[in-house]
Amino acid sequence: MTRDPFEELFGPAGEEPRPVPARDRLAYEQAERVRTAQLETKPESTNRIAKFRPWIIVGVVAVLALVGSIVMVNLARGGGDTTATPAPTTTQPTTENSPSTPATTEPTETDDPTPDPDEVPAVEVGPTNNMPIGPWNATSELSQKLGSTSFSIPDGSNLVLSSALLDSFPNECADMRTAWGATLLENGTYEVRKPATRCAAAPELYDEVWGLVAAWVTTIKPA
Repeated sequence: MTRDPFEELFGPAGEEPRPVPARDRLAYEQAERVRTAQLETKPESTNRIAKFRPWIIVGVVAVLALVGSIVMVNLARGGGDTTATPAPTTTQPTTENSPSTPATTEPTETDDPTPDPDEVPAVEVGPTNNMPIGPWNATSELSQKLGSTSFSIPDGSNLVLSSALLDSFPNECADMRTAWGATLLENGTYEVRKPATRCAAAPELYDEVWGLVAAWVTTIKPA
């Protein structure tokens, strides 16, 4: 059992008080001050905790309210639909029973296309004979396919050809026998002189004569 500090300093009660040394008395006073300070500090710390306790409670409530609001916002955005979204599946393309892509077809030319009325037919000129054109002071090379050929220039500008091949036009195109030749233009150049229409009774002959006469006109040049 711990003895009373007073008994340690002054002895048991009823005894003659003994004088206390100054050193012991000073130690006792210091011990009392420390104990008193501890007793005064404990209520102060307790008061501080009690003072801040309402704020701690308010902070906890605020955190709980914030967490609850976040949960409510997420539920509202999700629309309350808890159905799991199916994961996208990848499918491999198959070639079985797939519709075939229609093949593109190139436009085919007809067997008998309509000829361009202004395009000179392509012909084989073959060997040529030199044919001077005195009135125009020019010379030219004429295909031998035209046969024996002569010409006339009745008006000075239009040269009219006559040949065995031209005479072979049928009677349905008789006027074409003298409708071929060359025309001297004002700028000194030459152009083909030919019928205005195509001979329907002999289209192949018409194309051959046109091609041969056009080839001859390109050879006309000053002598």
